[in-house]
Order: sequence, then structure tokens, then C-alpha cells
Amino acid sequence: MSAFHVGSGTIQWLVTGYMLIIGIILPLSSLLTKWFTTRQLVIFGLCAFLFGAIISALAPSFEILLLGRMIQGIGTGIVLPLMFTVAMQIFLPNRLGAAMGVCAMVIMLAPAIGPTVTGLILAKLSWNWIFCMFVPFLVVAIIFAFTSLKNTTKITRPKIDYLSIIESAVGFASLVASVSLASDLGLTSVPVIGLFVLAIIVLALYVHRQLMLENPILNLKIFSIPQFRTGALLVMIDFGIILSAMYLLPQFIQNGLSIAVALTGIIMLPGGIINALTSANL
Repeated sequence: MSAFHVGSGTIQWLVTGYMLIIGIILPLSSLLTKWFTTRQLVIFGLCAFLFGAIISALAPSFEILLLGRMIQGIGTGIVLPLMFTVAMQIFLPNRLGAAMGVCAMVIMLAPAIGPTVTGLILAKLSWNWIFCMFVPFLVVAIIFAFTSLKNTTKITRPKIDYLSIIESAVGFASLVASVSLASDLGLTSVPVIGLFVLAIIVLALYVHRQLMLENPILNLKIFSIPQFRTGALLVMIDFGIILSAMYLLPQFIQNGLSIAVALTGIIMLPGGIINALTSANL
């Protein structure tokens, strides 16, 4: 915050902008896998994340840094669901549970070690190095994607329902923006209420359209299965808690308790490790 002289409400947009783009891309993941090969999508997603990391590392202003984070969100929104899709395609049913556990551990590993590594970096180096450290790992991943990754999905190229895409983008973007602005403007402010109402209306139209389409972009009929509906709700709550803790706890420990950055990361480490191990075992 001190590097760009912005407040906590503004710096929050680094998380909000990133999640907003992911929220727009994720519902389109099923459609993308029917139009492009797994190899094409993974390479594009990794390149987008690499490009965003470079922009963020060299950012001279908060606006450019936010742009880099949003570009990274494109890469995450493409690659993240593909990890589960590929696992379901290549593993036998009796091995699928273990594979999904490993996928979950990969996702939870970042919250586990991220605050600690970040704290150690900021204790000795500038914030730019947080994004620089992504670069070598991403380059290696891109090389492996070019040389070893094969397609696991069938390309069918179905008709694209552009109205559904627009409804999805506007609805989820408005919802994320309304929740984010509430911390600065208040829950009863006109922009927050307006964006929230817009999100509810557009998402209701989006849900109705997906239920009516023969080949929807997002198959919402699966929520009629009680087990899936319960599991999806629990995952949403879990991720909400994890992401909130990732953002709020470090700020409270540093600013509220006046604890050094490096020590803040170490304090966050045990809970993150337990979270990752629990996800893998489940």
C-alpha cells in the first residue's frame, strides 16, 4: 500500500480484479474445451499468466499493477478448471478420488506457503520480486506444455450463445464489484445497491436461459442432484473463508498487532499447511 500510496480499500482491487476476471472466465470453461484443444488452452493460459506477471513486476503505478493481475486472472480462469477436467478424463473411477485430492492440495498449497514466502521476500526485497518469482516456473511449465501435453477432450465446436456469455460476464462482474465497493462506500450506498440489484436480475435471466437451452454454456441442471448441490455449496463457503483469511489476516497481524512482515508469513503457515493436507486426504 505504501509503494503506491493507496488505501486498503483500493489495494483490495488487486484481489477483486483478479477474482472478477476468473469469475467471468470460469463459466466459459466448458465451452472453451469444446472449441480448443487442451494443449492450446493450457499454453494460452500459462502465457497469459506469464505476461500478467511481467506487467505486474514492472508496473510503475497501481493501475498497471491491477491490469497485470487481471491478465493473470485470465490464465487462472482457463487453467484451473482444466486441471479437474483432465483428471476426470485420464484417471479410472477407482483412482479419481485420489487424483481429485491431489488437485485440491495443489490449489490449497498456495494459501499455505504463499503468505510465508511473500513475507520472507518483502522482508529483504521489494514487492516486485513477488511477481518475478513466477517467471521461471511459468517458463518451465510452458516448455512442458509444448513438448508433453496432449489433448484429452473432444473438439465439437457447438454453436455459441453470445447472449449467455454477455449475461454471465455482466452478472458476475456486477456481483463482485458490488461486494468489493461495499467496504469503501457502505452497504447502503447507491452504487453498491445498484450493482447488486443488476447482478441479481442479470444472473436470474442467465440461469433461466441456461435451463431452457438444449446445449447450455453452463449446465445448471446438475444442481438438481442433492449430493452435488451440497458439495458445491460447501466448496463455495470453504473458498470464501480461505480467500477472506488470505486477505484480512495478514493485514490485521501487520497493522493491528504491529508484527513484522516475515513473521506474519510464518504465523500464517501452520494453518495453511493443515488446510492443504486436509484437502488432499479428503
